[in-house]
Amino acid sequence: MKKIADSFSLLNAGAIKLHGRLGEALDLSIKNRLKTVDYKHLVQPFAERKECDHRWRCEFWGKIVRSAIRSWRAKPDGELLALIRQTVKDICATQTKDGCISSYPANLQTTDWDVWGRKYVILGLTRYCNTVGYDPDVVKVLVDCLDHLMSQVGPNGKTMVESGWHDGMAPSSILGAILQVYWLTGEKRFLDYAEWIVDGGGASVFQQVLDGVAPFKIGNGKAYEMTSCVEGMLELYRETGRNGYLEAIVKYFKNVVDQEIFVTGVGGLKDSVGEYWCEGVKNQTNAELGGRGETCVTTTFIRFALSLLRMTGDSTIADQIERSVYNGVLGEMVPDGSWWMHLNPSPLCAAAPKKRAGDQIPGYGEDCCLAQGPEALATSALAAAMKEGPNVVVNLYEAADIAVDSGLQLVITGEYPDEGAVKIAVKPARPREFTLKLRIPAWSKNTTLLLNGEPISVTPGSYRPINRLWQDGDVIELNLDMSLAIIPAADGSKLTALRRGPVLLVRDSRLGDIDKPYGNPKNATLLPPVEGIKRAYQLDDGSKVCDYASAGNQFSDDNLLRVFV
Repeated sequence: MKKIADSFSLLNAGAIKLHGRLGEALDLSIKNRLKTVDYKHLVQPFAERKECDHRWRCEFWGKIVRSAIRSWRAKPDGELLALIRQTVKDICATQTKDGCISSYPANLQTTDWDVWGRKYVILGLTRYCNTVGYDPDVVKVLVDCLDHLMSQVGPNGKTMVESGWHDGMAPSSILGAILQVYWLTGEKRFLDYAEWIVDGGGASVFQQVLDGVAPFKIGNGKAYEMTSCVEGMLELYRETGRNGYLEAIVKYFKNVVDQEIFVTGVGGLKDSVGEYWCEGVKNQTNAELGGRGETCVTTTFIRFALSLLRMTGDSTIADQIERSVYNGVLGEMVPDGSWWMHLNPSPLCAAAPKKRAGDQIPGYGEDCCLAQGPEALATSALAAAMKEGPNVVVNLYEAADIAVDSGLQLVITGEYPDEGAVKIAVKPARPREFTLKLRIPAWSKNTTLLLNGEPISVTPGSYRPINRLWQDGDVIELNLDMSLAIIPAADGSKLTALRRGPVLLVRDSRLGDIDKPYGNPKNATLLPPVEGIKRAYQLDDGSKVCDYASAGNQFSDDNLLRVFV
């Protein structure tokens, strides 16, 4: 049994039916991406075991299947489930008698990206058992996989630092996967193995996080692998309650938010494909620092945020999920959901087009960000509403039908996140006492809340708990502050970005002068529909802007956008 219980828990599969921007994107992602994947192609490298060119075919099966399983949980789909079940059987069939599932030949195992790839197989299979249903045959495969790895990398073998990339952070990030297997089996040797990794067998990232080192100074700064390691630390804390862990993990998260996450809600820069922490808040407008916003970084940040939100019950973490999904994540997906970007436009202070991810391994037909983008959508959808024991928590206000349990439903209506007027109808099967906790976003400085027409006080950046004997017909009316907010660049320049509610407004070449400064507008007047754009607005000076997710969504060199002007 875990020593530390979560504050919040997820609702059952399919409990949240979203009808707005996020719900639409999730539908398209499942239909046009996840149900079209050639899953047998993803299994093939494990059957052949010919990986020897320093690439990472080994990661795609686990990443895509994790995306598929989480998307199925957010929106159950029979066809998708059948694909998941079959590909799990197929990957398990590649296991050899020694317990190994790897895309590498025996002489190259535990080098290069091998442990990283094995991690993703384990994560895919554990998510299957935890989400779709416990399967003893799959659990045996997991046990044999991990026992085999422990015979190669462990106290009597190589260290994690000797077994992969990025100062050992890539292989060390298997920590969380090991805890997942431990929870499925209760086998103490797996917990001992996890503790060996953090106590010296793994990368220095664990101690550096405990020491409060700034993210861009940890290891070599590789954002995705680093945050994956911290996710594992949080899982270890759940199991052991290790002293100082939660405080250090929360500090890491806050440092990432304060120092690294762009105004678009994504992160990563420095190299050409936007993979490193590098004081991103300060440097997001620096044209000399490579690409911006690898989607894998953003997905990992959102998944970590949901895990930390479950643990702490801190509403400001939900604020970050909201900013990321309604801006960066929706902006990374092509409009029909069939493909994703690897990078957000770079730099944020220059006109740039959005570009689809390419074939990361020529001839293989996949990209790591294409693999993980759908998981960012599904993870955010699961965060929309949660439980706190017998109580209910609402984090996102997109129109939705929420089946909390068989005797309680919430119906959310409105046009959020584009409009701040939200109505929540509470529908218990019979009168029922519980606390409903409503997130009051930190960005909403002037919020009004009515319960059955009576005002209730609120505080930005916190949850507003309402405890009562709820009856069918009780209605909550929430009006969030959609005033324009001017966001100055952190580089000391005069550049600014523009936000309305949780949505970033930006220039798009379809709407006129892309380089025109925003000035100091007080109003954004909604324009008649513009083809391909969800929301276009006219500012006080007559210039036009649109929501970031729509900007540049033609994915052509002729369709440019600009964030900071």
